[in-house]
Order: sequence, then C-alpha cells, then structure tokens
Amino acid sequence: MPKSETSNSNEGPSFQAPRYRPNWLAALVCFFLGAYLLVALVAYDPAQSPDDHVPAPTAKNPAGYVGAWVTAKLLKGVGASAWVVPVFLLWMLYLALKSPKQVTNARAIAMGLAILASSGLAAMFVDEKWSSGWFPHGPGGIIGLSFYHGKWGLRGALGPFGSGLILGTVYAGTLLFIFFRDIGGEMEKMLTNFGA
Repeated sequence: MPKSETSNSNEGPSFQAPRYRPNWLAALVCFFLGAYLLVALVAYDPAQSPDDHVPAPTAKNPAGYVGAWVTAKLLKGVGASAWVVPVFLLWMLYLALKSPKQVTNARAIAMGLAILASSGLAAMFVDEKWSSGWFPHGPGGIIGLSFYHGKWGLRGALGPFGSGLILGTVYAGTLLFIFFRDIGGEMEKMLTNFGA
C-alpha cells in the first residue's frame, strides 16, 4: 500500500475563518432611510415642495412633509444624483446583513465622493442657466453647478474633456470600491477570463 503524502487525514482546512454576525443596527438604519427615501423620490412631484409653496404644498407625498422636504433639498443640492442615495443605502443594508466587515467609514466616504462626482458629471450636459421644476438648479444641483460651472469650476480650468475625464474616473473608481470587495482580485479574474 502506497504511503500517503501527509499524515493529516483531515481533507479541509485546519481552522475555520471567523464568521461575523450581521450588523443589525446598521441594517435597520439603512433599511429605514433607504426605503423611506426611495418612496419619497418615486412619489415626488414639484408641487409637494414645502419651500416653493409658502402657505402649504398643493400635493402630498406618501412619505409626508419630511419626505417631500428632504427630496426637494436633495434634488436642489445634488440633482439627479439624489437617485443613487437610496441605492447606496440599500447596498449598505445588504452588506450589513451579508458581510458586516465591509460596512466601513471608507465605503461611506466613497459613496459621498460618488454622489459629488456624479453631480458634476450631470451638470456637464446642460447650460448653467438650465432649470426645470424637478431640478431647479439643473441636473447636477448646486453641487454640480459649483464643481463644473462655478467661478473656480472644472470647466474653466480643464475644459469639458478634462473635467469629464477626472469626474468620470473618480465616479468609476468610487463605484468599483463601493460594489466590489477586492478590486484587484476582480480585475485579475477579468484579465484571466479575457486571456482564456
């Protein structure tokens, strides 16, 4: 009978990796805020804005006065990027339940940077004077106007191509950091699959 290469008869690893318990507090907070903002955004109409209709808004939001007010502020502040806020919150909910070790401050900062970069990108597609009932300060909001069209904005310093390149790179990089656990491992997998 041939001798085995090892004296260990155990086929699996000799230790089990620590299993992290779900972060229930972060999950509950992200669920509440993500679902609340999603409903407020989906049901929002400019007639619900408390700031623009002084005595009382002419329409009601299912998320109430607070939901309409927060939605109006998000649309004024970051424009179309307001739609990624509930997506990011619901992604954090998923991470808090599935792999709570990945719910970090760095990921939250990356989400903030992604919102800022996407506001700047959205502002690039229209003139700085453009506005509508949904986006009173344009599709990039006040942040996008400042980043791209402002006095010290990227349009004057780098032009449309340079601005788009920087903002697009920051946006893509932050999305990779937010949605993938190991960016280097994912890139290696893609290159290996491409080579095969």
